[in-house]
Amino acid sequence: MELSLQEFLDSVPNKSTKKEYRFGINLFCKWYSKSAEEILKERQDDLTQKAGENIIEFRNRSARFSKALEKFHDYLRSQDYSVNTARNLIIGVRQLFRFYEMPILIRNGSRISQTEESTKDFPLAIDHVRAMFQVADLRERVILSLATDLGLRPGDFLKIEKAALPNLSQEPPISFVVMTKKKKIVAKGFLSQESVDLLKLYLPTLDKKDNPYLFPSNGKRSISDEWLNNTLRDLASKARIATGDKSLHFHLFRKMFLSAGIDSGCGLTAAKMLCGKAIAKSDSTYLTTVKLRERFLQIKRFLTIEQQAETGSQAKVEQLGSAVAKLQEELTNQKTINDAVVKQLGELKAMVTGMGAELKEAQRGTMLWEKAEKMGFMGIKSDSRKEQ
Repeated sequence: MELSLQEFLDSVPNKSTKKEYRFGINLFCKWYSKSAEEILKERQDDLTQKAGENIIEFRNRSARFSKALEKFHDYLRSQDYSVNTARNLIIGVRQLFRFYEMPILIRNGSRISQTEESTKDFPLAIDHVRAMFQVADLRERVILSLATDLGLRPGDFLKIEKAALPNLSQEPPISFVVMTKKKKIVAKGFLSQESVDLLKLYLPTLDKKDNPYLFPSNGKRSISDEWLNNTLRDLASKARIATGDKSLHFHLFRKMFLSAGIDSGCGLTAAKMLCGKAIAKSDSTYLTTVKLRERFLQIKRFLTIEQQAETGSQAKVEQLGSAVAKLQEELTNQKTINDAVVKQLGELKAMVTGMGAELKEAQRGTMLWEKAEKMGFMGIKSDSRKEQ
């Protein structure tokens, strides 16, 4: 079998990934002082046991490149490559061997597999997306909205085809399942009301019937991830978002989505299922489509781009519930006022009744005096008046 670096690179569909693999392999070849084809032939020989060679000798020889990659990793770190970059550069070499069915086994705990949390990425937040949305055209708005809803990897996002979209006449959020190509994991995502409204405007503008992709290039392919990243940076510049020395790229939407899953109380497991990230199989059985829809709505409350826009039936229900609660509060207040008025009226009635009784008593006293005068007791009246 002919062993060829170019054949391997031709099998890599993603342009950016292919570029990274080529760069890493070329660095390794320069460090090892042999061409990729010579290295592949050497690996092939290492996996073939020679006549008279005992099993220990054979195993040591077959582990040659496992040890070589560890030394190469040390070299990269000595050249000021970060832990994550060194790891990514070695991935290309390992994939080359894997392509020709000669995979390199890495021991547990090897420094090759180590990663560290990157401090070079821009901390993308929904406020930044909102600012970019305001200066974006229609296609750019669709990209921003779908990226926020789905949290997919760039490669999976760009490969979305028009025919794969669900029926947009359904009530949002609409279920949208995507098979991820890197890990072959199903992303059980949803399209929000925002994305559905934008897609209804955007789809009629796609003239190229021979290009199946939702975001077509000028040819028959989709736009590239390089174009996608450049577009994000241009939008950030127009929106006057200061990124400083941090890197702004499409994969940050995935990080933002997963972070919102935690912040919203949705949970990391559900967020991973929604965006197509691997989880334990035992966890997936507890989250049905209905429950995932609820989790998506939880996340979407944290990731709504148009803050004044309704986000589907759930938002309408919440608005109705809020209105009912307000009416109940007003009715309670009115009842309190009515009770106070009734109490005051009762007190007033009692007071008026008392005053009426006193008035009657006074009238009765006056009548007795008049009767006494008529019966000849004028002397008493006169004397009493004189004393007064």
